[in-house]
Amino acid sequence: MDTQQRSRRLHSRADVSWTAWVNAGSRRLRCHTVDLGPNGTKLKPRGEMQPGTLVEVMLQPPAGHPVRVSGLVWRVDPDGMAVMFLKSIPVQFAAVKRMPEGGRRVWR
Repeated sequence: MDTQQRSRRLHSRADVSWTAWVNAGSRRLRCHTVDLGPNGTKLKPRGEMQPGTLVEVMLQPPAGHPVRVSGLVWRVDPDGMAVMFLKSIPVQFAAVKRMPEGGRRVWR
C-alpha cells in the first residue's frame, strides 16, 4: 500500500526561506517561508493564527522589492501554517529555481 499522500495542488511550490510579515487586524507576526507557489505559501510563524483568518502577507525576497498579497489562513500544521492567496502572485516570484547551498534553502 502506498503511504504517501498525493498533493492536490495545481502548481508546485519552491522551497524557500524568506522573511514574511503577516498582518491580521492589529496583529502582526514575523514569519519565515517554508515554501512558496503562485497561489499560496507555508509559513513558520512566531505566534498563532486560526484557520479562516484573513491576512495581509508581505514577502521580502533577499533581492528586490517586497511582494504584498492578501490571503486566508487555510490550515495550521505542527510545522507551520498554510496561507492560500486570494490573488496569485507574479510568476517571477513563484517560479524560482531551487539551488541548495550547504543544505540551506535559497533563491537565486
